[in-house]
Amino acid sequence: MAEYVLENNILKVTVDSKGCEIRDVLCKTDNTHRMWNANPEGWKRVAPVLFPLIGKYKDNQSIYNGKVYEMGQHGFARDMEFTLVKHNDDMLVMRLESDENTKEKYPFDFALELEYHLIDNEIKEVYRVINKDNVMMHFSIGGHPAFVTPGNDASMAGCKIRFDADRITYHLIGDYQLMARDEYELPLINHEYTIQEDSFEKDAFIIEGGQAGTVSLVKNEKPFVTVKFDTPVFGLWSCKSKNVPFVCAAVCSVVSGRKGSTVPVHRAVVWKNRCHRFYRGA
Repeated sequence: MAEYVLENNILKVTVDSKGCEIRDVLCKTDNTHRMWNANPEGWKRVAPVLFPLIGKYKDNQSIYNGKVYEMGQHGFARDMEFTLVKHNDDMLVMRLESDENTKEKYPFDFALELEYHLIDNEIKEVYRVINKDNVMMHFSIGGHPAFVTPGNDASMAGCKIRFDADRITYHLIGDYQLMARDEYELPLINHEYTIQEDSFEKDAFIIEGGQAGTVSLVKNEKPFVTVKFDTPVFGLWSCKSKNVPFVCAAVCSVVSGRKGSTVPVHRAVVWKNRCHRFYRGA
């Protein structure tokens, strides 16, 4: 296991080879750490990459060509060692390839490359999924970064989330950890939703249909951190019943599907999925 650093005069970003996970973002202009600290009493992760599954299968099982495969929630990439491809002060590329261990859980030959680019106060991410097989490959992929809530180091309550949309509807997690059919509307005021202590008692908010492309955590009416993305689905989440001082703004290409539905099928893709922009604390 190794750590790699991207750094300029604004940000210092630390990435772990395990899971190719961003573990820390230090904003040098105000000496603040913008990511959750992985305290296991709250949540032991910081910004895991979810592949080849987002969510979970019923009974953790899938069937392909008549064979049953078992794979846990959110897949295996977040717990595997990635191999270094390229690294300098403002760029990191790492790679994960299928092997006999992954094929016990997931039957396809693949390579997954993750790129991080540091540009001024932005971290841009590229996910590259390479199908090394000669058959259609089923997968989903996404990121799950946990950002500290600005202005409150004890609770997420009161944190404001700003959308580039007038209206946001969402679904909750239902039976077997699949997305429920019922739809709800976030109570927005001037494009903002204020998180309550019990906001995530029923788990994540799953927001479909490309309703927004920008989500910001707000401090003193100004963006504290902004996530830009081009995916049709994203989610908001924090730990149930713990009232921890972080909020996850997760983005994904495919979700596990509603009860009774079929997960969409995607060929190998290059997905320039999102950019994190960090602002000096107000």
